[in-house]
Amino acid sequence: MNLKQRMQNGKCAFGTWSMLSNASVVDVIACSGIDFVVIDMEHGSIGWETAESMTRAAQARGCQPIIRVGDSQENTILHALETGCKAIMVPNVNTVDIAKKVSRSCRYMPEGMRGLSPYTSCHDYTHSQLDQSLQVNNEETLVGILVEGVSGLNRLDEISSVDGIDLIYLGLYDISQSAGFPGELDHPEVRDRLSSCLTTIRNSGKLAGTFCRSISDAIECRDNGFQFVAYVADSYGLRTFFEEAYNSFKDSKGC
Repeated sequence: MNLKQRMQNGKCAFGTWSMLSNASVVDVIACSGIDFVVIDMEHGSIGWETAESMTRAAQARGCQPIIRVGDSQENTILHALETGCKAIMVPNVNTVDIAKKVSRSCRYMPEGMRGLSPYTSCHDYTHSQLDQSLQVNNEETLVGILVEGVSGLNRLDEISSVDGIDLIYLGLYDISQSAGFPGELDHPEVRDRLSSCLTTIRNSGKLAGTFCRSISDAIECRDNGFQFVAYVADSYGLRTFFEEAYNSFKDSKGC
């Protein structure tokens, strides 16, 4: 059972963002037993060949790789899915039309308009049993979107109704801006807005995801009904680990 199926069956997935352009970093993270790693091709410097290597590293450890592309263009989405990751997140989806376009770009006909070549990782590099492979990819691919900005959040109810979208990810920073308190992630009105958005997504039958900066927040989000929880990023985790170690060493007796 893949990550999409497990979440649809009620499991909450816990993972992180990968900003560092290195497959070895993903390999290390995946060894932790984490559910997923989001390979960030929007904000990081990751190229396609590196993303494919990072995808393989996660898969080898039984961790779900998810590629966050930089835009919603059909060719961009195709490049990401041809790595064989079977999971994608598309940013800046703020209209129904964009959401529909994303859904169609992620699935083969008749459900969508995804370009087809049998000779990729998605189909084990063969045209043998292609009909079955097309069906499996359509069923198993996790299609996630990031609803961002005030305009997207104001249309969340409409966007959530689009067929073929599996996961709607809410950026807390965008919600804080839409609530009128930019950057104040713990402000009561920001939390109320997050709760309202969560209700809208859950009522639509979609999976709801968000970002957390602490484990206590991650646990709260899980308990409130989020089924996809992304905890900080690899770059932050690496910095924090050594920063805390250095400060402890520097402040210890005799130093």
